[in-house]
Amino acid sequence: MYKNTEYCTSFSIIFMHNTSKDVLFLIPMPISEIDVNWSIPLNVINQISKIQCFIVENSKVSRHFLKKINPNILWDNIVIFEMDKHQIQSQNKEILHILQQHHCVGLMSDAGLPCIADPGNHVVRIAHENGIQVRPLTGPSSIILALIASGLNGQSFKFHGYLPSKPEERKKSIIALEKICKETTQLFIEAPYRNHAMISDLIQTLNSETKLLIASDICGDNEFILCKSVKWWRENPIELGKIPCMFAIGV
Repeated sequence: MYKNTEYCTSFSIIFMHNTSKDVLFLIPMPISEIDVNWSIPLNVINQISKIQCFIVENSKVSRHFLKKINPNILWDNIVIFEMDKHQIQSQNKEILHILQQHHCVGLMSDAGLPCIADPGNHVVRIAHENGIQVRPLTGPSSIILALIASGLNGQSFKFHGYLPSKPEERKKSIIALEKICKETTQLFIEAPYRNHAMISDLIQTLNSETKLLIASDICGDNEFILCKSVKWWRENPIELGKIPCMFAIGV
């Protein structure tokens, strides 16, 4: 039987490279205050409970989560390193030292999956560059959950994070996104206190037949997910209040 020797050799090298005893776990965080067991699998919770060193976006949020999944946690045995997301590259040496010294390290975002809309990818890059195994753990992502609940194109989509905060610039961005939303679903978020302004700009700026998804408090007790034409939204105004929300436009 024909064998691609070059491929097999390359695969062996990669496999050997990833057998490092040092592991970086990518830890999912809840995206609402609902029972953590609803959004994160039990085996994942058990794995997180075994980790004693964490690189985090916010130490207060991370401590709250760790206490929630393990009420008997011994804080004297736990190391928590908070990233400076504005100057994370200045922490390269410190981050690498932590990864190599503790062997088993967890990376946490504030909510959802690390490395999506947060600075955690820089830590993962350091791990890859230094032969440290990276293991993603299963958990919720508001971006993916909103997309699959939208009925919009899930084969081609793009997440933009925040649109401009200034009204005129935001409207220009909305117009630009609408031009390409027929081929690629466009997802974005807004600061909760600007939800009303965002919805107003969307229904005033978009064409009547464009589909608009509004998804708030995903996985929470007051979850609201609805995708309708802009014309429908104009006829059925909504007031979300200051609740985390995901928006998407498409066809």
